[in-house]
Amino acid sequence: MSANLYRGWHQIAFERELRDRLTPAALGHLPLVLIRDQDRVHAVDAVCPHRGAHLAYGGKLDGDAIVCPFHGHRIGIGETPGCEYMVRRYRTLTVGGLVFVLPDERHDNGFTALMEELNRTHFFVQGFTLVAHAPAELVVENGFDRRHFEFVHALKSTPNLRLGPGGHGELVIQGDFQAAAFESNWHPGGEGQASTEIGFLARVFSPNVCVSRLGEGESEHLVISGATPNGDGRCTIRVSVAVRARSDGRPPSESAIRALLRDSKLAYEQDLAIWEHRVHDAPSRFDDEDDLVIEFHRFCKNFLEAERSEQSRAHQAR
Repeated sequence: MSANLYRGWHQIAFERELRDRLTPAALGHLPLVLIRDQDRVHAVDAVCPHRGAHLAYGGKLDGDAIVCPFHGHRIGIGETPGCEYMVRRYRTLTVGGLVFVLPDERHDNGFTALMEELNRTHFFVQGFTLVAHAPAELVVENGFDRRHFEFVHALKSTPNLRLGPGGHGELVIQGDFQAAAFESNWHPGGEGQASTEIGFLARVFSPNVCVSRLGEGESEHLVISGATPNGDGRCTIRVSVAVRARSDGRPPSESAIRALLRDSKLAYEQDLAIWEHRVHDAPSRFDDEDDLVIEFHRFCKNFLEAERSEQSRAHQAR
């Protein structure tokens, strides 16, 4: 694990959080301004290049520039003619009320295509937010930790999880969970059974964003999880769902969606009891059952190489 900023996708906000045209945000120690422009959200560096003021606190949007609250300079958003000072604009994606930002264009890994496809075929529901005193990447890593499902979440046995094919640079795991039998609105038919088998597939697009599929066919539900570092040792977790319309074209059951979000929140609260008391800088002694966690750590390193290369080039240029 690394304290550096991973250069892949992050969920930076829910749209409902953006009440003003300029909203302060952060990716770790990188301060940002989120700009609401009609039906789009933009993300730019928040630090004024003149004297370091935070442009979201008192700044005013003026066309394609932000008027700095410190000295009144027009700070161009990206390449803006007529502006002496400019800030970098980052790629963003807003789908179903979920707002994502990509610090490095090289790490899309098929995420944009998937979300745009889901936007055509599924209903999105903005879910819940939790704050954890834990590294952000630990949240996604949890999906690769087979053993914890049995002991933290009371599954009947260690789930059969394995790496699957990913065609766009993402990391994929698939398998099934053998959970205690239950009857719920989003998983009918469990009552009276000794156990319930749930098909599972997770596509991890960055160390901070995962899209998980539970069930198949008409009973398929997608859980979209994002964990963004706050820069103070904590992270903000945002969880939402995407559900297909019913076979007759009607929207999915509201009670099913509420049940899925409730069950997801309960699972995260169970994890929080471990995460917030874990010694995060303690050395790890992996065993054979940690093979998927090790693969996830290797995956994470890919998102630091570009940053290290940029730092190396800057150092050599001095």
